[in-house]
Amino acid sequence: MNHLAHLVRSATLGLLALVLAVGTSHAQVNAYVASSGNSRVLLLDTATNTATATITGTGSRHLGMSRNGAFLYSVSFNAVQVIDTTTNSVVANVGTGNIVTNVVDSPSGFLYACNNSSATVSILDASTYTVTSTLTSVPCQSVAITPDGSSVWVSTNDPNNNFVPAVMVIDTATNTVTATFPLSTTRVSAPSWIAFSPDGSRAYAAGFPSNSVTVIDTATQSVIATVAVGSLPTFVAVSPNGAYAYTANLTGNSVSVIDTATNSVASTITVGTFPRAVAFTPNGALAYVTNFNSNNISVIDTATQTVTSTFAFASRPWGIAFLPDTDLDNLSDNVDNCPAHANPDQTDGDSDGLGDACDPDFDNDGVLNVSDNCPLDANADQADNDLDNAGDVCDADDDNDGVLDGADNCVYNANPSQSDLDLDGIGDPCDADADGDGVLAGDNCPLTPNADQADFDNDGDGDACDLDDDNDGVLDTVDNCPINANADQADLDSDNIGDACDADLDGDGIGNGDDNCSLVANPGQDNADGDSEGDVCDLDDDNDGVLDGGDNCPLMANPGQQDTDLDGIGDACDGDLDGDGIANALDNCPVTANVDQLDFDADGLGNVCDGDVDGDGVANGTDLCAFTPGGVVVSPATGCSILQLCPCAGPRGTTQPWRNHGQYVSCVSQSAQSFLQQGLITSAQKSAITSAAAQSSCGR
Repeated sequence: MNHLAHLVRSATLGLLALVLAVGTSHAQVNAYVASSGNSRVLLLDTATNTATATITGTGSRHLGMSRNGAFLYSVSFNAVQVIDTTTNSVVANVGTGNIVTNVVDSPSGFLYACNNSSATVSILDASTYTVTSTLTSVPCQSVAITPDGSSVWVSTNDPNNNFVPAVMVIDTATNTVTATFPLSTTRVSAPSWIAFSPDGSRAYAAGFPSNSVTVIDTATQSVIATVAVGSLPTFVAVSPNGAYAYTANLTGNSVSVIDTATNSVASTITVGTFPRAVAFTPNGALAYVTNFNSNNISVIDTATQTVTSTFAFASRPWGIAFLPDTDLDNLSDNVDNCPAHANPDQTDGDSDGLGDACDPDFDNDGVLNVSDNCPLDANADQADNDLDNAGDVCDADDDNDGVLDGADNCVYNANPSQSDLDLDGIGDPCDADADGDGVLAGDNCPLTPNADQADFDNDGDGDACDLDDDNDGVLDTVDNCPINANADQADLDSDNIGDACDADLDGDGIGNGDDNCSLVANPGQDNADGDSEGDVCDLDDDNDGVLDGGDNCPLMANPGQQDTDLDGIGDACDGDLDGDGIANALDNCPVTANVDQLDFDADGLGNVCDGDVDGDGVANGTDLCAFTPGGVVVSPATGCSILQLCPCAGPRGTTQPWRNHGQYVSCVSQSAQSFLQQGLITSAQKSAITSAAAQSSCGR
């Protein structure tokens, strides 16, 4: 908005004399009007439409009223003037930057000033009026604060059209930028002013030269509508009831009235020349429009949307701000717990002395209502077991299983069937001893009582519930050796007793321990050479079923004659199974040749046989970012870290650089948000990562 600021620069330079006007009580004054032509602020009595006092020593262009009405903020080209509305005198004049457009204050005790030409936002301590910090590289047009005071939105645009218009979001609790999002895909619609609906759910950004107002969903920070208005809209204000948004069309000499329910223009009202600002009376019955070039003010009846009067006022009138109505409910301010909001019943849920009508934290738990998942019940930790946005302290169904907590036998574990195996009143999903056998954590049959925890095959499943007690892959009911592993169910003598547990393998009536040929029936035990091997089986010294003459390991049993490296030496006696020159005991892939012994993740398993080469928990087949350095947090879905998803050089998978720094920061912010939602990083880590990205040079 630099070029608009220059429209009045020549008329205001040199007129910044610091003269304090005589104070006037609030009862006599309804509004303050910036008289930019002679650098002063006038007090407007709306009953007579006359000036009742003059405050010099101001800019004076846009005006901002403090949230409690105690102070008025005026701006000059390079400073902010703070006016005490009780004495109507300037109490501070703080230099911030070049071409200050406007100032807002927050409940956290800070002022935020947009320095247009300096491309900065100054943050001031509202009690000492000193600059505490400055956000740089912010080509701001204006600043606006959300109704709950939790964040300040900064409308930005590059006068050289190097990037599209965007909004930066400042967290008022930390005074850090937490988000930046675009308002359009083009570089021509500069957001000159932002206003919020009273409930904070919508934001309206007046843009030029596109001559439109952008409607934003504040929860998702996304554009939901674009409304065409008059020529060069530079200001927008929302009525107190939120029904309409009024835009001042500078060169159209008109005000466009937008119906917020339909996001369409309900009427266009002709006013004076160069309308600069719009302000509503506290009850919303009238809208006052300052007409810069015609030196007058137009008064609009908001019910009929017609101009009811136009009166001469001020020299180059610009900003206008109404004092809040301090007695909306006819209660004396000194006893009213919300003097600026109607609350005749004086409801104060948390008994903090601040009525609910104006209390940004109903339950006084330190979490503002707008983001509190239980605004009426204190829960500073915001615990939400079922992640349904209703905190546990006020959620009637904490596990979201359709059974209300009062009747749920597992309040924090979903169990819609309310299963309770041992009938102890504690649902199985949360019962430490679901089968009631006295064994708590580590029960090897959690749903079948087995106090002795017997587990023959040591597979972690107790015998009481183990369908395969020897863990050989054959169910006990058909296993010919149920307590001896024999997956092949070998039964040499076909007696239905598996070889693994058959005391007489060859069925010749001689027990295996005494049989000199236990695999070949020889009831006579003939043994001509007396070598303890019966005559019928003595052709195989290692008794592996392969005749010695053709056995590649004649002294070691290897009936399959496996020879992995085809070197003529069977695996059973081969010291180097894969033939890569590295002994089995030292080989990190003993059955796969790998002379280099590379082991990227140093897990003792060579790369050629490691299903997860980089050890990030994501299998090679689904890992989109192989060889991720150790210790880096990655997405379990892709195996990629935030740095790999958003490389500084440009978008992942392309050779193109980032379109701009904002695109890079957006990528990092979105990736960090995803990591946070998956529980991979903390909120603090997300903020640090996003902040680091914002401070980086990537995409610049």
